[in-house]
Amino acid sequence: MGISPIAPRDLTPITDYVEGSFVPISRLTHDWEFHSALTLSPAEERTMVREPVQAVPTAIAQRLGKLRVLAVAYIACLETGDVVSRQKPKGEAHTAAWVETPERINLLLACRELDAHDTGFELLGSVAELLRPRLTHSEVTAYSEILEEEMRHGVRGEIDEDALNAKQVYLPTRTGRRFRAQFERYRDISFVSTTAEYIHGLWHDVQIRVGPEHLPVAQLRRRMELMAELFPPNAGYRVFDETVEKTEEKTE
Repeated sequence: MGISPIAPRDLTPITDYVEGSFVPISRLTHDWEFHSALTLSPAEERTMVREPVQAVPTAIAQRLGKLRVLAVAYIACLETGDVVSRQKPKGEAHTAAWVETPERINLLLACRELDAHDTGFELLGSVAELLRPRLTHSEVTAYSEILEEEMRHGVRGEIDEDALNAKQVYLPTRTGRRFRAQFERYRDISFVSTTAEYIHGLWHDVQIRVGPEHLPVAQLRRRMELMAELFPPNAGYRVFDETVEKTEEKTE
């Protein structure tokens, strides 16, 4: 379904690629656009792009403004910068990249070797990354306070591996001169991961991961409540599903 009108050279810098003339394959929620250089089935398009975009709260979409999603085969990472490639890169590659122009954000998703759901989650992770520098001071403060409260209660886990690694780097510096810089790095990574999971949970039911490396359910709920306060779900979407409720009952 739908082929981009541009057949890129084998390696095209993403800054050049987004300058092409694209006829939208379809319009998405929030008046975002979708284009694909790959042939996708209706089910793939729905899972990769349409459903996750519908789950993005309007308050977040408004911060980002106009956005165009471009599905490509691969995004290779070269010394000269990121490039769109039709062939599998031999070296490092990205699953997502974006180029911001005065007109819009161009979000590229590398789809050749990811299943549709994973591509959809990469989209949500990119949305969360793009939101972070657009936060207000009060929003940053509110999230910082949640992290500080968790640490006062001795919570060692985090929402995913990236946030956990950043937290483990930060904790030994809490009494050192690098404290503030490491905290801000940890906070930013944690916020992005938490926001992605928040929208993920709005999109569909997700399994709650338990264990010492993961957030206890009470702290997970508090984070999701804050996300819902800052960026309310769209009509018809709910923050907590039965899985959360049942998990909480077991931990009480």
